[in-house]
Amino acid sequence: MNEKYFTSTKRFSGFPCTHRQWKADSHCRFVHGYSREFYFEFESNELTKEGWVVDFGGLKEVKTWLDHMFDHTFLAASDDPHLETFKKLEKEGVIQLRSFENIGMEGTAQYVFDEVDKMIRRQTNNRAWVKLAEVRENEKNSAIYKPSLY
Repeated sequence: MNEKYFTSTKRFSGFPCTHRQWKADSHCRFVHGYSREFYFEFESNELTKEGWVVDFGGLKEVKTWLDHMFDHTFLAASDDPHLETFKKLEKEGVIQLRSFENIGMEGTAQYVFDEVDKMIRRQTNNRAWVKLAEVRENEKNSAIYKPSLY
């Protein structure tokens, strides 16, 4: 069977946030920040009536979620031993805390892949999906996540 696939891409940039890799033996264990950037590849084997994989104008939910999660926020791993301290700082209005399992680039790539894929599948009635997610912390470093079926 010769199935066809179409791919389109979208980049979202300018998400300044801080984090720390508490398990690191290096200076990465300290709070530090980057302006993160997100790159997605969307895939479908059926285009819209306009001839698109996804409607880029329809990605407002994705952008809103990225803003909420990564714009001027502090990311803490859900197992960070200082998580309660960070929660207190958020309650006092010092930080905007966001917490998930692995806040490093690799973990963030998988996290945003999973969340954005759900949005795209819901918006397109499973006609399109996320093929790949790349998270960049600066011009030199990034991580990519794609499911094993690719």
